Amino acid sequence: MNMIKMCQTGHKYIILVSLVLGVLLLETYAHTYISIHQLPQLSENEALKLVPFYYNGSTTFHGSCGRWLAIWQGDKPKPSTNLAYIYLFKTEQNSSLLVQSTDVVVLGIEPMSNSSVSDFSAYISNIFYESEYILVGISYEFGSIGTYEIDFGLRVKVYDKTLLGFLPKEEIRISTKITYYYGPVPF
Repeated sequence: MNMIKMCQTGHKYIILVSLVLGVLLLETYAHTYISIHQLPQLSENEALKLVPFYYNGSTTFHGSCGRWLAIWQGDKPKPSTNLAYIYLFKTEQNSSLLVQSTDVVVLGIEPMSNSSVSDFSAYISNIFYESEYILVGISYEFGSIGTYEIDFGLRVKVYDKTLLGFLPKEEIRISTKITYYYGPVPF
């Protein structure tokens, strides 16, 4: 009888150790399955000081427990590939016991223009993860002379960092409207 009790106790310990190891592995996986650049919280004035030179526009957006500032800039279009940049700053975050931080991941862009013909194309050329912001580099081109109202349509996904890992919350499209004239300079 004592041998049977010892075997049952041994099985309980094996099951308990297996459960603890399983939970630890699951916890490790939950914190590493997605790479999220965690931004510090800055005021809008601090964020604007980090953007070099001028900018074409800005907007704030929010999701879950956070608020971000998006600032975009682009040069006057030329006949070759053009560059535009979108800066993302975290300006507000409400933490709690369950939600430690809230951050965004860049998913892509959905470019649109007022052109009825497919004369405008854009794609993400680079994403730079700086200590205070995320910088998205966009390459774009125009196919014919005209005035274009373009929207790069940056898409991001909001994630909450919890004790169990990063939980996806919502997907947001950030409208970035810029008006450009592409063509010869009128006299």
